[in-house]
Amino acid sequence: MAASLRSLSALTAVLSCVVLGGASAVLAQATPAPSSAQQASPILEGIVLEGDSAVDAATVVLHRVRTDDASLSGEVESTATGLSGEFRFLLPSTPDADIQGDIYFASVDYEGVLYFGPAITSLEQLDTLYVVRVFQAEEVPPEGVALPLEVRTMFIEFNNDEWVTTDLFAIDNPGARTLVAQEGGVVWSYPLPSGATEPEMGEGDMPPDAVTFEDGRVLVSAPLPPGTRLLMIRYRLENIGSTIPAPGITESFELMVREPAPSLRVDGLEFLDVVPLGPGNPYRRYVGSEMVDVEITLVETEEEGTLPLEWFALLVTGMLVVGGFSAYARPRRRVAAGLGMSREALILEVARIDDELAEVSQSDARSEILERRATLLTLLRTSD
Repeated sequence: MAASLRSLSALTAVLSCVVLGGASAVLAQATPAPSSAQQASPILEGIVLEGDSAVDAATVVLHRVRTDDASLSGEVESTATGLSGEFRFLLPSTPDADIQGDIYFASVDYEGVLYFGPAITSLEQLDTLYVVRVFQAEEVPPEGVALPLEVRTMFIEFNNDEWVTTDLFAIDNPGARTLVAQEGGVVWSYPLPSGATEPEMGEGDMPPDAVTFEDGRVLVSAPLPPGTRLLMIRYRLENIGSTIPAPGITESFELMVREPAPSLRVDGLEFLDVVPLGPGNPYRRYVGSEMVDVEITLVETEEEGTLPLEWFALLVTGMLVVGGFSAYARPRRRVAAGLGMSREALILEVARIDDELAEVSQSDARSEILERRATLLTLLRTSD
């Protein structure tokens, strides 16, 4: 009898295991497994390339920009590239520029020039290989080199008893190397119009401390990688009758004079039309192309200003579409510039300011820097 009970007990135990095991299996099938995105942090996988060749033994630095919290911005970590130029970062959070304000990018210091990859603003961008492109550096003479302008656009308007000019240069480096300045030298310089005063740098993709003005010229000491880079400067003119030097090659020149303005004869450019740049902002448009070593002269005339008005519904909103990399300035370090005031340029300028804040202790200086940061973040939130 005892043996029978033991056998029955054993059988019951076996059946219980079978039944419970089966129930567990059913429950396991009914409960969804956590996705890989839930289980692991996002991963940034990339490669460093010089032309078509991988760059090994380079150090890649991961940067983070937190638009709502400067304390979380800055360098995250660094790693060395593999033999095939590859690198990999485990991101501390999911990139999301619109909601969380988390943005990432990587940089590489190559031959003394700092290059940046594109900004990662969403999780979907991690599905493709992240590429940081670098170039060999070529040092230019102390006075710099002449470079062609792909586009130059000047906006002139009358404001508070003076003529204000916004001058945009699309500087083209047609070579295959990044041009860098010698110690105390410049990479490129260009003459300003006669009578130009109070020049200052506007939005663009040049580090602010790499653009200066001297003896009526703008001087650029920032490295210029292959391709086209944008420089914007602003200055005032004593009067609208000026001589505008355009040395070297200028593939396309546009002069935009805001109405109302005196009647003008523009020697060196052709009047094309009048275009609206926003409601109530018509500009006279003068154009030229394939220009070499010319001087443009603006002369006020006594003629009645009866120019034809041809209104257009669409005006090109940007001078260029430039891909590749962006950059921000760091003290005593050459930095390769990318497209200015694009979404990426805004992000990288915020990162530069975050680095600057770490070195500034005076409250007045910090207040000014924080105000500038807040302005950039506003632009960033409203950018496409």
